Amino acid sequence: MHPTFRAMLAPAIALAAVLGGCEYCLVERSPEAEKLLHDDTVLTRSPAQIQVMGMSCPKCVSNVDIQLMRVPGVTRSAIDMSIGVVRVEFDPSRGITRAALAKAVDDSGLTVTSIQEG
Repeated sequence: MHPTFRAMLAPAIALAAVLGGCEYCLVERSPEAEKLLHDDTVLTRSPAQIQVMGMSCPKCVSNVDIQLMRVPGVTRSAIDMSIGVVRVEFDPSRGITRAALAKAVDDSGLTVTSIQEG
């Protein structure tokens, strides 16, 4: 990697070190993710299917799983890295919102492009 380009990536690399991800999986937040981070719609049908952009290594898959399992009411997540899809099972009575799931993915350093219910 060219030294100038590496210097430009320094903030992302530092963030990756903090989050435990890698410098290649971190992506800029999409406009869809911005909307989902503020979407307080309560999900009523489990499972939810989350489309994640930028998930390309096992470490990032693990980070997404850890962050999603921290959301109260989430009982299981199954991640298919090859197509960037996360299937999240949860207790619908816990009032989980789209924003809560989007924030969990965002906290792992990746970005959500959609959340489908049931």
